[in-house]
Amino acid sequence: MKREVVQDFLNLPGIMGVALMHGRSRPYFCGVDQVLNFQQKEALAQGIQQVIETTPASFHFFEFQFNGHQVYIYKLSQGIILLVLTVDNLGYVGCSEVVDRLKAELQENITDAIATFRLLAGSTALPEENQWKQQCESSPSTAAARPVALAASVSLRDLLIALNQLSHFTKHYLGASIAVSNWKSSRPDAEWLKQFQIDRTAQIGFMGQMDSQTLVSAEQQQWIQAWVAGFIDRCSKVIRDFPKTVRQKALNPEQKRLLLSDAD
Repeated sequence: MKREVVQDFLNLPGIMGVALMHGRSRPYFCGVDQVLNFQQKEALAQGIQQVIETTPASFHFFEFQFNGHQVYIYKLSQGIILLVLTVDNLGYVGCSEVVDRLKAELQENITDAIATFRLLAGSTALPEENQWKQQCESSPSTAAARPVALAASVSLRDLLIALNQLSHFTKHYLGASIAVSNWKSSRPDAEWLKQFQIDRTAQIGFMGQMDSQTLVSAEQQQWIQAWVAGFIDRCSKVIRDFPKTVRQKALNPEQKRLLLSDAD
């Protein structure tokens, strides 16, 4: 692993910490001690394991908020997880080239990846937090670069309408019982998602508190997108071209943006 690749990555403006995880072994954190205490790090590590274990294998990138910071997770080969903690207003997609180089280096010698990264990262100082904030605040164009699939103001009502549109469309192809079964079996193990109930007609309802102004967070929308991805995958076991059919016929552009993580 090249030292300059690690240094370039850690020197990116806005990075507050990084971690490498492998299976159930204790993760290695670098720089996170400045912003998270022991209990918060444990909670973060457990949350990440839950995300990895309950989302489809095709998902290799995740983004959510934690303790006022933005967290990015990358799934690498052989179960290695790279976590990046940044200031909340950083447009991290603009740094993808540097991240790609680091991921390539980590996967080049996956056996020694964590040990080598720990050695190199331990000798590289992260910028001070006030420097990160100043640099990010002075780069509005970067801060605005957010993935469109996780929009800032998404109403729960619109998500529910989109989910039912997909559910009713599927029911006409596979029947209500299979649609219901696929929804229930593909639901990630997230407490918030348990408030969604599917009746025998494949109608999806929300049992929690909701009105026309209720918004969902980026993390909640990501759970919905993970659920939809798993549902579509199960349906494709019966109808091979079902994912293509959904994109072409089931949803309008706005509904695809809400429900599909890789929507154009």
